[in-house]
Amino acid sequence: MKYLKYYITPVLSPIIIIGILLGGHWMWLGFGELLIVMIIGDYVLGEDASKPEYNSPWLIELPLHLALPIIISVLISFAWSAGQGATDFLGIGSALSQIFNYDFIGARNSSIWYHYIGGIVSAGFIVAGYGTNAAHELTHRVKDKIAMFEGRWLLSASCNADFAIEHVYGHHVTVGTDEDPATAKKGENVYTFALRSTISGHFSAWKLELKRLQKKGISIYSIQNRMFSGYLMSIFWCALFFMAGGYFGIFLFLCQAAIAKFILEIVNYMEHYGLSRHPGQPIKPEHSWNTNQIMSGIVLFSLTRHSAHHEKTMTKFWKLDPYEDAPQMPYGYLTTLFICLIPPLWYSVISTRLSDWEAKYIIKA
Repeated sequence: MKYLKYYITPVLSPIIIIGILLGGHWMWLGFGELLIVMIIGDYVLGEDASKPEYNSPWLIELPLHLALPIIISVLISFAWSAGQGATDFLGIGSALSQIFNYDFIGARNSSIWYHYIGGIVSAGFIVAGYGTNAAHELTHRVKDKIAMFEGRWLLSASCNADFAIEHVYGHHVTVGTDEDPATAKKGENVYTFALRSTISGHFSAWKLELKRLQKKGISIYSIQNRMFSGYLMSIFWCALFFMAGGYFGIFLFLCQAAIAKFILEIVNYMEHYGLSRHPGQPIKPEHSWNTNQIMSGIVLFSLTRHSAHHEKTMTKFWKLDPYEDAPQMPYGYLTTLFICLIPPLWYSVISTRLSDWEAKYIIKA
């Protein structure tokens, strides 16, 4: 069971694909599934601060490597949904109609704008929750070429060329300081933070990449420029969506990418909100908001044990310590994420916890 729990995300992900392909109100199916699994799952299962031993690491790592084929399947399905009339990208609709005796193309053609919003939200959430999150784990393995390949392609689904650079070589060095784009300041709302973090993080990634290229004597225009190659990966997806559904296809891809990117920034916001650190001060568990909610930890590959992740950057997700004494989020990840969207509610929920943190750590800083 301790291995099987991490297969929840890859097992449930096809439900999103099914909803997109069925069309109409079914396009909301994936989003509804995520709400039930994560929010109710956290409420029912509660917390777990145990640290199991795993004797078969490959078995617990496999769900990470299933992320890329699953996200590719989600995107291809969503690209197909952008078609109109007799358009049938890759013959998906005709093939499925013959197998299941259901008019997939007709259902798609009858879908209207609010159905597509469901598809955008569902795709965006799985691209962020599974794709970006798996990429986060994989791109920390900087010496593993396969992991980096998988991680960067997963990030391309959310037009996130900068993350594999800025997050590893920027955020993990400057977290909690004014230099870190991904640390939210006390009193900053999630919307201004997301805009600031997105822009500043992108520029930071460029600076880091230019420094790397200069050090190695490589031209900025080389394909070895990870920012350019990252752009090309996302352009590939734009081209695929255009082939499937024209400009409407590109619109759908960019909308789900924007949702996925915004979710990433909300997560950044709630993981470090208000937790300041002096430059040069060691990065410790108290510089990240932590949670040991069981379902959030399972679905997000222990991203929830964020304090340990920052203290031991290269430690694999299944080896992270729970750190019960670290600053604790008020709820699981998805519940906290939705609270962040209402700034007054977020401030009321987090203010006491942040005041307690300041009383405990600011004096010692």
